[in-house]
This record gives sequence, C-alpha cells and structure tokens, in this order.
Amino acid sequence: MQMNEREFLLNLLRASLLGDTDFAVPETLDWDALIEEANRQGVSVVASDGLQKLYDGGAYSDLGDKELRRKKARWFGKTMEYEHRYAGQLAAATKMGKWLASAGIQTVILKGVTVSECYPIPSHRYSADFDCFLVKDGEHLEAYELGNQVMEKHEIAVDREFYKNSTFKVGGLMVENHKFCVPFRGNELLRCFERLLQQMILEGPLTVFGDTGLFEPPLLASALFLTEHAYSHFLHEGLNLRHILDWALFRRRHSTEVDWTAFDKYVDEFGFRRFYVAYEHLGEFVLGERGEASLTDLERRMMDSVWAGLDLHESVKGFVGKLRLVGNTLRAGWKYRAVSNISMVKGLWIQVKGFLFYRRPEL
Repeated sequence: MQMNEREFLLNLLRASLLGDTDFAVPETLDWDALIEEANRQGVSVVASDGLQKLYDGGAYSDLGDKELRRKKARWFGKTMEYEHRYAGQLAAATKMGKWLASAGIQTVILKGVTVSECYPIPSHRYSADFDCFLVKDGEHLEAYELGNQVMEKHEIAVDREFYKNSTFKVGGLMVENHKFCVPFRGNELLRCFERLLQQMILEGPLTVFGDTGLFEPPLLASALFLTEHAYSHFLHEGLNLRHILDWALFRRRHSTEVDWTAFDKYVDEFGFRRFYVAYEHLGEFVLGERGEASLTDLERRMMDSVWAGLDLHESVKGFVGKLRLVGNTLRAGWKYRAVSNISMVKGLWIQVKGFLFYRRPEL
C-alpha cells in the first residue's frame, strides 16, 4: 500500500474517532488497497465510519463512478455485519455468564467488550473471541475448572490442551477461559506479574458490565493486562492499528480513573517501560496528537512493522505451533534489543524451557 492510502486511512480513523474531517480525499487513491488494509489492520468499520462522516459533512461525494460506489457500498455493508456479530457475541457471553452464575461463579471480562466501550460505537470494534477469568468465593483455580465442567454439562466441548486457557464455543462465540492471564511459562518475572494480576482481580472491586451480569476487573488490572498483551504481541507476532487504538482510547476514556502512579511503578518493575513509551507515542500519532516528525527512530520502525503486517499462524498449539513461534522469535531480534530487558536468545530459551520442562505450570 502506498503512502496516499496509509495517510488517508489514518485520516479516516481520526475522523471516525475524533470528528476531524479537515482533510481532502486524494485524487489518486487505490480504494481496493485501502479497504483491504483497513480490514487487515482490524479497523475496517471504524475507518468506514470516518468516510461516512466525510459524506455527511459534505466534504466528499462520489463523482459518478458506479464501480467505485459499489466497492464503498460493500465496505459500508460491513457495518451491519459487525453490529450483528457484536450483538450475537454479547448475547452468547451473557448466556454463558448466567450458566456460570447459577454455579456461583463470577465471569470477569479480560479486554474484549470492555475495550470496545472505549470506542464511539462499541459494536464497530472488531472482536473475534471472548476472554474471561472466573472467580468463585474469592478463589480462581477451582472456578476455572468448575467453569469448564459447567460448559460440558451444557454439552459444549472444552479444549484444555493449552496450559494458559481452555477454549470452547457458546452459540458461535469462541471463548477463552483463562487459567492464567499471561503466558508466563518458563519466565519467572512474568510469573510474578501473573500473581499480581490475579491478586488485583480477586481483591476487586469488580464492576458489573451493563445489564449482562458479567464483570469488569479493576481498571489498574485492565491497564496492566492490556500493556503486557500488546508487549507480547509486538515481540511474537507484531502489532496492528487496532492494538494501538485499543490502548490509546482506553487511556483517553480512563485518564482520571486509573492510578497512573501505581501503573508507572509496575511498568518499570516488570520491564515494560521502553515498549510502553513507544506504544503510547504511536497511539498519539495514530490519533493525530503527535506529528510523525516527533517519532523516534524506534517508533518509526515500530510503525513500519505495523504496516508490514502481523506474523500470524493459524495455530500455535502443539509442537508445530511452538516451532512457528520460535521462527517468529528468531525474526524479532531487533524488537528484543529495542524494548526488552532480555535478549532474543534468552527469550527463545524461555520458550523452549517452558515447553520442555513446564508443560503444566502452576503459580
């Protein structure tokens, strides 16, 4: 994708999220490339909302190109698809939460819909699955397994293969029931981080999410979880615009509610500082609050990697999946040097050690 399409995509996101429509539509624009890139970056409908604002404000109109209008109509059509998916996902999660509540279990949402509510239109944020953390009588591990058993009583197949979470489908919604919040296997520092997150969630307070009967974790726990999640994504698979916007919008919405002094303390304690500063700056850049000229060399390289796309695999389960993650790590040497307190070689050893010697880790 050329610079025209990249800049225009960012402008559409700013129009959608901030209402800034003071920009022109380039005369030479590859609409197919633009729509494909918006979809690949996980921001398809958010970006099309920005285009709609240009139409609504009279800043743009079609010039008689029927084929172009058809392309845009298909793009706008994704809005209904996303809204239908969001409603279905929320209904399925609510149903699951009621099943679990009947067994005395609280269903705590990890990211997902709690991040979607930071967007102007929550249903327009792309979400593929539902991550949850279960609590019963102030305890977690028993609730985790009891939750799996509740699903099986409802004749839902539960996959317990992965050490960090089980997976199952409720009404078409893919659910990750987290035994652990972060991938700490073989990594003592992340093990400590996991203990901290679980302690924060268990001590609460938990907030009821709308009228769903589901719960949101304390905001500080969410802020730390989102930061580690993005950090791990960056090292192992890469970031896309949705990851960057998730944090930027969460930070804006909860700017006065999170204990940012405590947050900064933990960011330093667990080695996220260099990543976090760059991640924060990229969010400001994507929202138009920071000019490209003010980005550091690292931040520019990170942004280049965003445009390059994610290094994803269909599955990371089992031996073959772990080999694919090893390949990702070998390609991520510059990322470790730039933002991590450990080398790529040590990061690789942690993965290998965890897989070989800590197949089923415990806290």
